[in-house]
Amino acid sequence: MKNPDTPPPTISKPRFVLYYILHLHLGPTFIKTSIGSDTLISRACHISTFRKMSSKCKIHLLDGGLGTTLGDSHQVQFTEKEPLWSSQLLIPTHPHGPKTLLATQKSFVDAGADILLTATYQASYEGFGGSGYAVHSRSSSDSKKEDGDKEQVNEIMRSAVDIASNAFSIKKDSSGKIALSLGAYGAIMTPGQEYTGKYDDQHKSSEQLSSWHYERISVFARDPKSWDRVDYVAFETIPLLEEIEAVRKSMGEVERSNVGKTRSKPFWIASVFPGEGNGLPDGSSVQQIVQAMLSKKDGSPVPFGIGLNCTKVGKVEALILDFEREVRSLIEKGDISEWPSLVVYPDGTIKGEVYNTSTKVWEIREPPGEEDLQWDEAVLEIIRRTRNRGLWKEIIVGGCCKTTPREIGKLRERIDRLDKE
Repeated sequence: MKNPDTPPPTISKPRFVLYYILHLHLGPTFIKTSIGSDTLISRACHISTFRKMSSKCKIHLLDGGLGTTLGDSHQVQFTEKEPLWSSQLLIPTHPHGPKTLLATQKSFVDAGADILLTATYQASYEGFGGSGYAVHSRSSSDSKKEDGDKEQVNEIMRSAVDIASNAFSIKKDSSGKIALSLGAYGAIMTPGQEYTGKYDDQHKSSEQLSSWHYERISVFARDPKSWDRVDYVAFETIPLLEEIEAVRKSMGEVERSNVGKTRSKPFWIASVFPGEGNGLPDGSSVQQIVQAMLSKKDGSPVPFGIGLNCTKVGKVEALILDFEREVRSLIEKGDISEWPSLVVYPDGTIKGEVYNTSTKVWEIREPPGEEDLQWDEAVLEIIRRTRNRGLWKEIIVGGCCKTTPREIGKLRERIDRLDKE
């Protein structure tokens, strides 16, 4: 038996060199427990093997910009009076309607998308009420009419899951995944405020926003048929720190309530970075964002994936590096034990387009940048470098506004070639 009073063995020069190399390559978190012990070599080899494997983490391809594709390819008109965006095509009486929506989503499946987002980004009781479906507030005296209106809207919203599922079924693709798209509260405001975070007084606190998100998620979670078809819940374009906390609380409430009788779902949170800096519209830093997304302090469910969407390609890589720095910091402090998945789907603007939330029109306000000219190539190179660092559990990548099935198809080809390297 080894004498407990025996001092630890001195690390020999070869071991020191190995430690130094690994320290530079992996960071101190992964090997600091091995220093000063006989297990340094074996642990280092294990870590090296793990890193080699993790650098080949799975890449899943998300679809592209549904609303902009409907507008550009199918001449669907979106006006400042329409609060529903692509969700308006869920209404059976819409001039384009569910058939056009199905055809558009199928085009993304044909392009090679592994995951489809449902056409529910802006779906809400408020949104459908603004489209002629009279959904009354809880204070309404006509409770029977309110219940009837809500059930009608519930059925319309749930139909988005069926349509996305059918897009895979037509191609007989049983491996396709459905992500329930849930935009920020600001997305249902008129004009939209998901890029500014300037919400009304009734939806500013984390508690207020959590209640609103919970009501919307419940539409799907209460219906086993719809909920069983959902593989992921995607909280998108989140501009406020309070709303990041709110969506996590809402998922916790789904699990605790009667709605939670159905099984819980993995979810991701993607924030938006529309300004020049690398912070949210409310001024929150990436450090605060990652902390709000992953911290376990309040007991809320933790997303399996974090990241960004609806952001210019030119900002993506710096933001990913910022996210990595903060996730690594949380691991080093012991706040979390493992890396989450990364979710990235930037805008596909190629002419410097900027979306006007008041007119719902894309306007050219700046000359195109070099990174915008070959969107699929720029995105693939970012993902290549990110995967080579071997940190994230998985990577989900796709496109947001202005990315068409053509761009997604080209990105599919590049990912397939990358996987063969």
